[in-house]
Amino acid sequence: MPEVRELERLPRMRVRTISLLVLAALAGMLMMARTSLADGGIRVIIEGREAKFGTSPVVDRGSTLVPFRALFEELGLSVEWIKETRTIIGRGGGVTIELQLDRKTAVINGATVELDSPPRAMDGSAYVPLRFVGEATGRAVNWNGAARTITIGPAPSGQQADFDFEAFYRRFLDAGNAEDIGAIRSMIHPESPLNGAEWDSLTESFRIYDTAIELGQFEVLQAGGSSALLRTVETNVNTNGLFYPDNRVKQLVHVLQDKNGQWKIYDIERLETEYLVSEEALKADADIDGALRRKLLDAVAAHIGALEAEDFDGVVGAFDPSAPEFLLTRLSLRAMFFYYDRDYELEHANVIQATDAEAFVYAVHTVETIEGPEDGAFEDGRYGSVYHLKKQADGDWKIYEIITLSTEPLK
Repeated sequence: MPEVRELERLPRMRVRTISLLVLAALAGMLMMARTSLADGGIRVIIEGREAKFGTSPVVDRGSTLVPFRALFEELGLSVEWIKETRTIIGRGGGVTIELQLDRKTAVINGATVELDSPPRAMDGSAYVPLRFVGEATGRAVNWNGAARTITIGPAPSGQQADFDFEAFYRRFLDAGNAEDIGAIRSMIHPESPLNGAEWDSLTESFRIYDTAIELGQFEVLQAGGSSALLRTVETNVNTNGLFYPDNRVKQLVHVLQDKNGQWKIYDIERLETEYLVSEEALKADADIDGALRRKLLDAVAAHIGALEAEDFDGVVGAFDPSAPEFLLTRLSLRAMFFYYDRDYELEHANVIQATDAEAFVYAVHTVETIEGPEDGAFEDGRYGSVYHLKKQADGDWKIYEIITLSTEPLK
């Protein structure tokens, strides 16, 4: 079991992530190995016809990349390439998109947004993220995993819709504050990728927390026809006394009309999360029984130890079966262990809070890649995370979620 040492210094309390209504993702440590691989099996359908890019799409860090010139022309955008700055610009339909090779930010009509995967130069061509470009033009983008097909809908028509998007989105947040799942679901588009297991996780979050959401900033980046793209800044604060990493998030919200012409939320992309919890709150030791403290710290240390030992059963067994990312963890672990040899070391751990059923442990660990693909998806670093554990029927404590609050590159 890894040695627990005193924390020398706490990294900056800031992290970028993607999420919707699920409090955190376990995939920060356990994501599938995401090296860039050409995937000739992916088809792209734009407005009912199959797009031909000359070369196969490339999957990078979970995003599909395609040659930019062919994609822009398929979407009706003019193409401009600035060689000196390696900048790609597309214009058309009232939108201007600017991307730069190897940069994880883009600009839509002057507004800077984060990218999951940056544009890249490969085989003499510049590849750009397909979903991002499609949605930036106001189109709906769908992924059919069974058919391995990406479908991009028609471009929006007309001028900005005569619709109060801010009032609409405030109603959505009000439903969240009221913990009214029925009202929330009624505002989600029937074809949204948000429909699915997220509802169980949301129900559990409502059971545990009483979170107040406040809309700080709202902007309509683009709207026309049956599609709109919104940008929001929201603050989430828990009010029931249970530990929660209060946060401020920046998000892109894609809104579509359904078949009845009603506006619905199609997708929400979290661009940036800034955690507001103080260093003192994280490092404060809970006043709890010593035996319970040892059990909780051992559960976290055992998890890190299982990762170090590449013990699949040990890592999976450390999680509550109802954890939001339990299935993803199972799927991703074998790939990670196959492609990588990584060294994990637990530097610090303390119990923040514990009740009869819930517990929160703050831990800092380092990860260093010993062997693996040179352009691997995993970054070596020091991670500060909150482990949310749940007490099981047999009295054991298992991890329900891991909220990564901070990262710091290893020197």
